Amino acid sequence: MLGFERQVVDHLVTTPDPDRRAAVHRWVAGSLADMPEHLRIGVLAESVALSAVARLRRAGRRPSDDDVARAVRILDASPIALLRQYVRLFRSLVLFAEQELAGRKPAA
Repeated sequence: MLGFERQVVDHLVTTPDPDRRAAVHRWVAGSLADMPEHLRIGVLAESVALSAVARLRRAGRRPSDDDVARAVRILDASPIALLRQYVRLFRSLVLFAEQELAGRKPAA
């Protein structure tokens, strides 16, 4: 999972528990890795492009948590379906991971 994708997932995770957050991150990373290559390449391309835009806005520095939160809000409301779907994909993966892991004890 790319750094920008990690930041998006971190923004979308609802639990404050660090072990649960880490488990959600692992689950989402595994889901992305299991995607068919033609789908994953599209998501990767979008992640790279969005990360580049975010870095340009920050003069080459890594986007802050506030920058990512703002980017998620902007993408979520975008009139361009492909941008809205990016956030929807990650939100769905995070939500599914949180529900899937809800009854399990965190891995040590």
